Amino acid sequence: MSDVSPALAGLRVVELGSQIAAPYCTKLLVDLGAEVCKIESPSGDPLRRWGPFRDETAERGGLFEYLNAGKHGLTVDLTTPAGLAQVHELLARADLLVEDLPPGSADRFEWGLDRDALQRINSDLVVVRVSDYGQDGPRRDQPSTSLTLQAASGWVNTREFGRPPVQAGARIPEYIAGGYAALAALTALRVADGERGRVVEADVSTFESLLSTLPYPMLMADRLKSLGLPTNSKAAPMLGIVRAADGWIGINCLTGQHWLDVCAMVGLPEFGEHQLAIMLGGPERDEFFAKAQPWLDSMPVADLVELSQAMRIPAAPINDGATILDCPQYRDRGFFVEGGSDAGARAEPFRRPGAPFRLSKTPVPPPRPAPVLGASAPTPWDDRGERGAASIADGASPFAGLKAFDLSTFWAGAYLTCYLGAFGADVVKVESVQRPDGHRYSGSLLRSSDRWYDIGPLWQGTNLNKRDITLDLGTDVGRDLAMRLAADADVVIENFSPRVVEQFGLDYDSLAKINPGVVMVRMPGFGLDGPWRDYVGWALNIEQLAGMSAVTGYADGPPCNLQGPADPIAGVHATVALLAALDHRRRTGEGQLIEVAQIEVGAAVTAEPVIEYSMTGRVREREGNRHRAYAQGVYPTQGEDDWIAVSVRDDTDWACVTEVIGRPELQEDPRFGSAAARLRHHDEFDAVIAEYAAAIRAEDFAEALSARGVPAARLMTADRMYEVDQLDARGFYVDLDHEIAGRQRFPGWPFRITPGPARHHRMPSPTLGRHNDEVLGEMGLTPEEITELREQGVIGERLLNA
Repeated sequence: MSDVSPALAGLRVVELGSQIAAPYCTKLLVDLGAEVCKIESPSGDPLRRWGPFRDETAERGGLFEYLNAGKHGLTVDLTTPAGLAQVHELLARADLLVEDLPPGSADRFEWGLDRDALQRINSDLVVVRVSDYGQDGPRRDQPSTSLTLQAASGWVNTREFGRPPVQAGARIPEYIAGGYAALAALTALRVADGERGRVVEADVSTFESLLSTLPYPMLMADRLKSLGLPTNSKAAPMLGIVRAADGWIGINCLTGQHWLDVCAMVGLPEFGEHQLAIMLGGPERDEFFAKAQPWLDSMPVADLVELSQAMRIPAAPINDGATILDCPQYRDRGFFVEGGSDAGARAEPFRRPGAPFRLSKTPVPPPRPAPVLGASAPTPWDDRGERGAASIADGASPFAGLKAFDLSTFWAGAYLTCYLGAFGADVVKVESVQRPDGHRYSGSLLRSSDRWYDIGPLWQGTNLNKRDITLDLGTDVGRDLAMRLAADADVVIENFSPRVVEQFGLDYDSLAKINPGVVMVRMPGFGLDGPWRDYVGWALNIEQLAGMSAVTGYADGPPCNLQGPADPIAGVHATVALLAALDHRRRTGEGQLIEVAQIEVGAAVTAEPVIEYSMTGRVREREGNRHRAYAQGVYPTQGEDDWIAVSVRDDTDWACVTEVIGRPELQEDPRFGSAAARLRHHDEFDAVIAEYAAAIRAEDFAEALSARGVPAARLMTADRMYEVDQLDARGFYVDLDHEIAGRQRFPGWPFRITPGPARHHRMPSPTLGRHNDEVLGEMGLTPEEITELREQGVIGERLLNA
C-alpha cells in the first residue's frame, strides 16, 4: 500500500474550522490522500473538550480524534503579526482553505482571509466557507443552534405518534454539512482549473444542506395541493420501528406487496387492505398492533430479521453503539477500525468507523493520530511537486466532457448522476419498459394522467439533467448495447443489490476488460460482500442498521427514523470519492472500482455512539430535543400542529427570553440562574416556555426571540418550503419546464461557487425512453435498426402494462 499514490495525492489543504462540519469535510479529504494542516488557536478546537473520554486525564476526546486523524497541526495566535504571517505563508502554498468563521466576521478581514486579501496571497486558492445559513441573504446573521437549524429546514418532524417532534441525535446534521462541503471543495477545484488566477469561493449553507437531503417534500406538497389533497399528512412507514423479544427492529414496507407479506408473516392477512388507514394513524392502527405485538414479543430480533429477509421484506435491527460492533455485516467487512494512540496523547486505541468508501486502486490507509495542541512542526509541503490542472475549458461547466453511464435506481445513485449532469456531464440513464427505475412508482397514488410514471415528484427531483433510454437487459441485444455505452463512458454508476449488474455482465471486472480507464461506482445498500450482501433494504434500513435511529427519539420511547436522508447522504459521499478517483485518473490514466456501502456511510456520520461505547463501555440514552450544555426544546404554539424550537445557550439568552415572555422575575429564580441550573430543572424550564408558546403564533414568537439574539425557529412544513426568504435571496430553487408536468420549481445544491456555475440544474427529468433515438443514433444505429428494436420490445417509450 505504501507504493500506491493516493487519489488526492499532492492536494494541500488548510483547515481553520472547529466542531464537526469543517473538520469532517477535511477528514474525508484526508481519507482520500490530501495533506491537511489544521490551524488552532492556543485554546484549541472546542471539540477536544466534548468527549467522549476514556478517563478524566484525557487530553482530547474520541470524537475529535476521529474527525482529525491524520491531519498535521499548527497552533498559532492569529491576533499576533507572527501568527498571521505563519498562516499566510501556509496559504501561499496551499490549494484549498476550509473555514467556518461566521459570515461578516471581523476576524476574517483582520486575519486577511477575505477574498481580496487571499487574491493577493495566492490567486489560485480555492476557499470553502461553511456557515449556518450562507454568506448572504436575510438570515445570514440569524442566531442558530443545531436544533433550530433542523427545525427551520424541516428536519424536526413528528416521528412517534403522540409525542412532540424530535431532532436527529448524535449531531448527525453537522456531518451532512461537512459532506456537502467536501463535495463543494472538489467541485470548486475543478472550477478553479478553468479559472486560473482567480480565487474561487464555495459558500456552503448548513440550512440548505439539510433541506437538500429531504425527499422533495415541497414538490410533493405542490402536487398534492394541485389535486386538492392535504399537504402535510402524518403517514408513517409500516410497520416502522417495533419492539421484539429482545430489542428494537425496523420492518419497513416500501411497496404494497411488502405490506401484504408482513400481514401474512404476523398471521393477520385481514389487515392487508387497510395499509393506508394504518399508516395515517386511524383506529385500525391500534387494532393491528394490539394483535401483532404478542407475536412480535415472541421473536428475537435476529430471528425476525432473518425471517423477514427470507420473505424479501426490508427489515433491520436497531443498532446502537454497542450492538453495531457485533452486527455480522459490519464485523465481517471489517468496517470498524482501531486507531488513535500516540505517545503524546496518553490514549489507547479505540474503535471508530472506517472510511465511508473503498477505492480499489487507491485504498484508504488506516487512521493516523490527530494533531496535538501546541504543535508547531514545519509544514510538510516544502518539497511537493506541482499537481497539474485538469483541462476544464469553462469553470461554469466543470464536468463538461465527462460521459456518465447511469444504471442507478431509486435515489442514492441517481442523486450522484443528477449532480454530475447539473454541471455539464453527459449522463445517459438506462431503464427498461419492463422494469423502470423504481423511483417512478414513488408517489404513484398521484395518478393525475396516464403518464403518471413520468411526473412523480420523487422521480423528477432525482433525475434532472439526464438523457433517458430504455434497454431490455434480459436480451442479448440489450446487453450488447449497454456494454457499448459502458465502453465509451468515463464513469459508470449503479446502486442495485450486487447480483443484479453481475448477472448482466456489467460488473467492474467485465467493464474494465473493454474500458480499462473506466471509474465504476457501486453503491449497494449493504456492500458487495459479507453475509448480508443480498439483503433487501432502503433508506430506513440504513438509518436503523447504522445507528442513526437509535440516537433519535426520547429516552422513554422507541428509537425514531429520520425520514430518509440516508440516500442523498450516500450519494454525496460517493460523489466525493468519484471526484477524487477522477483526479487520480487525470494524473495516471488509471480507472478503478469505488464501493460505497450505504450502511457504512450511515455509520460514518453517526460516529459518536460507537466511539463512546468503545472508550467507556456505555451507551448513552436518547436525548430527545435536549442538549448536554444548555436548555432547549420544541413546544406547541397557537394554531393546529404548529411548533417552535428554542435554545437558551447562556444567561444572556435567558434574560432575553424572560423579557419576551413578560416574566422578568424569572431572572432571579435560582432554578434558572445558570446554564447548569436550567439543565437540572429542565422540566420546569420547559413548562415556562410551553405556557407562553401555547398562546402565541409560532412565527411571532420565533421572530421576537431571534430579534434579541436567541436561537428560535418555527418548525418548517412541506407546504411552506417555497416561501422562505433566505432561499429566494440565494437562488436555491430553479424553475424548469417539463413537457408533461409544466413549469415546476426544483431545489438546487446547498452551496454557491464563485466564479462558477450560475444555475443548479440544466434540464428537467426525462420521460421514459425520451432519448432512445438520439442516443442510439449517436452510437451509429440507423433509424430502421432503432425501429426494429422498438418492435421487438428492446426499447420503448411507454411503461409496459401501465
